[in-house]
Amino acid sequence: LLHELRRRLPPAAEASAEAARAPAGGEVVPAVLREAAPAAAVAASSPSGDGPILPEEVLVGDSRLRFYGFVRLDAIFDDSRPSALQTPTFILSEGPGNRDENSFNFHPRLTRFGMSYAGPEVAGLGGASLGGKIEIDFQNGGRESRQIVRMRHGYLTLGWDDVTLLVGQTWDAFSPLYPTVNSDTLMWNAGNLGDRRPQVRVRVASERDGGTFSFTGGIGLTGAIDSQDLDGDGIRDGDDAVLPNVQLRFAWDSAKGARNPWSLGFSGHYGREEVQTPIAGRTDFDSFSLNLDVQATFNRRVFLKGELWTGENLSDFRGGIGQGINPRTGGEIESAGGWLELGFKASEVYSVYVGQTLDDPTDADVPPGGRIENRASYLVNRFRFGRPFMIGLDYLNWKTRFKGLPSGTDNRLNLYLIYNF
Repeated sequence: LLHELRRRLPPAAEASAEAARAPAGGEVVPAVLREAAPAAAVAASSPSGDGPILPEEVLVGDSRLRFYGFVRLDAIFDDSRPSALQTPTFILSEGPGNRDENSFNFHPRLTRFGMSYAGPEVAGLGGASLGGKIEIDFQNGGRESRQIVRMRHGYLTLGWDDVTLLVGQTWDAFSPLYPTVNSDTLMWNAGNLGDRRPQVRVRVASERDGGTFSFTGGIGLTGAIDSQDLDGDGIRDGDDAVLPNVQLRFAWDSAKGARNPWSLGFSGHYGREEVQTPIAGRTDFDSFSLNLDVQATFNRRVFLKGELWTGENLSDFRGGIGQGINPRTGGEIESAGGWLELGFKASEVYSVYVGQTLDDPTDADVPPGGRIENRASYLVNRFRFGRPFMIGLDYLNWKTRFKGLPSGTDNRLNLYLIYNF
């Protein structure tokens, strides 16, 4: 099999394999955007060391395939109860009946495998280049020895000179950054907006002397995250509205190869939900957000990135601490928040990141017992021993406040080992 794969790999591609290597998980390139790129621009790596290895690019018919991923084991300690041990989004109230108790868990569920592909040009569509990606992990429930596969990405692209059309599932176009900490849930509902969902979108980019201006616009499936069905009629309220959410982003990225690269983005979304049985006299509910994202690198050693946002009815977009509609009043829950992170590459082996996150719903909009603030401070330590192997240790001090109930505060330690390939 190895002989056949190498026979089908063009000599030019094999010669350039080393140059094509790029991080495929584990320690994400600092300030990475969650912007889906054409498959031809996505590179995956092979194991380093002696002995035969699979080629980085395999030809199958008219398509070029690249495989990437990593094997990962996480060990997690909490001194208070999070909403879920492996996928936390807030800390439970430490009131009567829920004592402040320790817990320990370890799992390989974030192990990831992906395949990007680039196909031939489509003459009937103006010479558009085909591309796309399929990516999975195992954080989708099931028993600990029988984990269920989860599709992270599954999309195809059609690319022209300055225009790319994407159809399938990938990251939301708005609020495109994410913190380095907590790879299980990326601080969703604790300050970081945006998730993956089925969508159709177009990206237009225009390169200029000083950098690149880009516009991304598209529609996405409302209810893909929270599956909200307030009236219990068996149809998600987003589907009942017969209107996908609309997402937009305008961005400026500094010129390629700049010594101190930076980017600035403005984005937002609008969505609508509908019920057949009125909730507190209402049948229609709006969802929107406005977002600012920024990232910068200084001297290739210092990294800064963060986001600010405001909006309402954000439970399907990882905001409002998972609360979108107040069922008592029928009102949308407003919320504001964001996060900021500073990173430093101390050496080729060690990098450190510190950050703060916040999701702050409007107290008056939240029903009694609801969550009114979710914040975390964190410290990330990463040790990379050559490209394939990395060890990380994250610490979070995480606090969630409740309306009329005691707060919950958790000190969380997350040790993880990653082998990239």
